[in-house]
Amino acid sequence: MPRRSDSRRRSRSGRSPSRGSPSRSPRRRSRSRSPEKPERGDGLGIAEVVDGAPRPSTGEPTWRTEILMPQGSGGYNYAGKVRTMCIRGPTRVDKEQAKRDAERLQKAADGGDAKTVKAAANEMLRGGDRVP
Repeated sequence: MPRRSDSRRRSRSGRSPSRGSPSRSPRRRSRSRSPEKPERGDGLGIAEVVDGAPRPSTGEPTWRTEILMPQGSGGYNYAGKVRTMCIRGPTRVDKEQAKRDAERLQKAADGGDAKTVKAAANEMLRGGDRVP
């Protein structure tokens, strides 16, 4: 039966402690603000058409509509920013159809209720108004 290496038997007295000593200054937290998370009012409730992934079968370019809405009752996260959710419409091969989707989501967002916008997006995803 092989013996364990001597490194397992060494004491840890020669090593520095893994935790900082109390005399150390407190750690600085360097949290940079991420630009993709909007603060209150920045980009919320504004529908935009974005590029989608190309169709796997033909390689055609696609577009879809995205809109950022406040999540829940407009609560804030730990950094004091508004919690948001991105609601997306269906993938389209016609950019004009994606623009019409954006107008439809924008109309639903004018009331400020994320549930209404989600219902509109789900209706578009399930609906028969897709362009093949």
